[in-house]
Amino acid sequence: MKTFRYAIALIALPGIAWAAGGEGTNSAPASQLSLAMTLYAGGITLGKVDMDATIRSGEYHVVSNLETSGVVNAFWQAQIQATSNGKIGDKTFQPMLYDSFDTNHSGKKQEVSLTYEGDAPVRMYANPKFPTNGYEVKPEQQKATFDPLSAVVYIASGVGASPGNPCGVTAPVFDGRRRYNIELTKVKDDVKKMDNGLYSGRVTVCEMKYRQLAGFKPKIIKENESFPKINAWIATFPSSIAGRTYVIPLRVWAETQYGVVAAVATALKIDGQAPKSGG
Repeated sequence: MKTFRYAIALIALPGIAWAAGGEGTNSAPASQLSLAMTLYAGGITLGKVDMDATIRSGEYHVVSNLETSGVVNAFWQAQIQATSNGKIGDKTFQPMLYDSFDTNHSGKKQEVSLTYEGDAPVRMYANPKFPTNGYEVKPEQQKATFDPLSAVVYIASGVGASPGNPCGVTAPVFDGRRRYNIELTKVKDDVKKMDNGLYSGRVTVCEMKYRQLAGFKPKIIKENESFPKINAWIATFPSSIAGRTYVIPLRVWAETQYGVVAAVATALKIDGQAPKSGG
């Protein structure tokens, strides 16, 4: 069941914030991305996630909301609101501040704030404090990492990827309690048509791997070997601002022992307009 929850969380992550863009100038207007996704397991709705991202003058700001629903609430109910901001350049990327607020099925609340200051370990505030139980992430393991939202912006921006391959990238993540990598590799280029009619055209099929490194019990890290493979259809769309491109996950899914768990894009606007399908 824990593996199932991890699969839901990782599949929902790209929908929380997946925005890309080249570095602007001080006089450049903001470019905006709005995306909504629905979560499914075996065809049953599990919840929804939406986000709004703004990139202006080499800086990004992301706001996201995740809410589970239906049968999944019997064992993992959550409402998560999060924000993140930082700086993004052609080959540079630096988070500045991440805040998240989580409410579970019993009404228990968890607040986490991560502050980034140069090469120093991440400065964290957690209320209530995390019970690490001897599996804490060491300060040196926190360096040069991203919060979960910034990690997705980093992946989609192409800052760390090879030219022409948005999937050739690894994002090092520290969420305040756990240290893991999100590793993407390109599988193939393809043409897909979404059942809900949102998009039809060219996509890049990518494989995502969730590699647990620290902050987990040794048993959980060992079970990482059997973690389900996660795939994604990714499409690129131009912005109204010259030189800026958005990379959107249209469908993210994994086959688990409980059936296919998926996040499917249901609404998309770039700079206030619904983008056209690709050729």
